Amino acid sequence: MLYDFLIALFSEYTYPFVFVFIFILSIIPILTPPTWIVIVSAYSLNNELNPFLLSVIGATAAVSGRLILLQLSTIGRKAINDHRKSSLEKLRKYLEKTRYGYLLGTLLFAVMPLPSNMLFISYGLMNAKSIGIVAGFWIGRFVVYMIMINLSRYFVDYFKKILNSDIQSLFIMDMIGIIMTLFVLLIDWNILFSERRLVFIKPKRFSS
Repeated sequence: MLYDFLIALFSEYTYPFVFVFIFILSIIPILTPPTWIVIVSAYSLNNELNPFLLSVIGATAAVSGRLILLQLSTIGRKAINDHRKSSLEKLRKYLEKTRYGYLLGTLLFAVMPLPSNMLFISYGLMNAKSIGIVAGFWIGRFVVYMIMINLSRYFVDYFKKILNSDIQSLFIMDMIGIIMTLFVLLIDWNILFSERRLVFIKPKRFSS
């Protein structure tokens, strides 16, 4: 069971293992458990750990791993044709010129119960580069970790049930993320921003 497995690992390592484990999970693009599970497991084992420090370490590890995933995802641009790249460039430029666009968008996504891996894959395909991505995701993850630590004090049994759930829930959440990513990729952002019409690029024009 995932919960018992994490508890056994945390019996010997705490802060360093939290960083390494969350960092690795954040690089993996699909079928990974929410990283707050690592935070809650560590705190459940030793409630004398500092929640603030634990959340800082976790958020730093999460954003570090996601940035690597973002960079690796830029490789996927090679499989996208010029029309699709042009559309994504339009979206990227829109977010760049919108005040706090990346910051607020990433922050909102970071606090929602959705897999952020697909968000960073989308950023990679857009070739997005912004400090707002780093700041938004770090703040969002820090807030989520702090909330989960405090909730775990009162709902220990409920969290154990979530942690020991099967892979089906992870698959469903990842599928939602994949659908959202495809939605972003298939929209013709050039037409949406210039003509205010929602048009999808046909699959045959998706790749070269």
